[in-house]
Amino acid sequence: MTCFRLRHQHGLKFAARFVLGCDIASELGNCNKGSVNLAVLLAQFKLHGGVGMRERILVTGPCGRVGTQIVPLLREHFALRLFDIQPMQPEGDDEFIQGDIRDFDAVKKACEGVTAVLHLAAVSDEDDFYTRLLPMNLLGVYNVFEAARQAGVRKVLFASSCQTILGYLEGDWTKSRVWVTPEMPVRPITVYACTKVFGEALARYYAEKFGMSMICIRIGWFQPYDSELLKRHPAMLAMWCSPRDLTQLIVKSIKSDVRFAIFIAVSNNPKRFWDISNAQQLVGYEPQDSAADYFIGEGA
Repeated sequence: MTCFRLRHQHGLKFAARFVLGCDIASELGNCNKGSVNLAVLLAQFKLHGGVGMRERILVTGPCGRVGTQIVPLLREHFALRLFDIQPMQPEGDDEFIQGDIRDFDAVKKACEGVTAVLHLAAVSDEDDFYTRLLPMNLLGVYNVFEAARQAGVRKVLFASSCQTILGYLEGDWTKSRVWVTPEMPVRPITVYACTKVFGEALARYYAEKFGMSMICIRIGWFQPYDSELLKRHPAMLAMWCSPRDLTQLIVKSIKSDVRFAIFIAVSNNPKRFWDISNAQQLVGYEPQDSAADYFIGEGA
């Protein structure tokens, strides 16, 4: 069988293990005096999905407030297919599709061939119901879930919001005596939050009706590390969710075998009143960041 000569064998073995996977790396390691079986190598390369061979996930809304911060971190773990109505420049092994979550056919095509979907695309706060929230947050989430089902994707992560349960709190959030858990009945504070409640209910339906893995992540007050709000707003000491911690929860959720869950995504803040124990137990979530390390305002 055709073989080729490898110079710098150890460097190629390391590169193969990093980029191509253990099987091909083993083939390189087993070669005799630098000779590798090209047919076996190419067969394994094809079997594992071609260039990169990394698990590819679909991310909707990568150009949004959350997406722009976590997409660079997600690249460390997955090959990404990015779907957004706004144009963007792909990097590395990214695939980019410009499209609209209101277009079912476009979403279904984007779902084909990925192992999981992270649905971030949405109107991200209170807005006009008929022209903004209804088409984007209700029709859009249905399109994504149903397109994933029809495309054979077995896992979907839905970006929800802590606004769905923020009604339990009154006054100064940093002095809250209420311990808010994912199991408590929803108490949304906005119509926007009600659209997220719909998405959570729809996720449970798809998990139970179709056997898909559907995980809802209620994101706290998400801010980048250089945010002035993070530095000065006292509520961050209770509610901040950092890019690194959100990415950790997403990655661990994708790699888990959890059928359905609602997790709260907040960092390890000193005045946290959110219960993250189910995420800790089910997927091993351990937030690393704390708003106290960035906060310079009054009220610490």
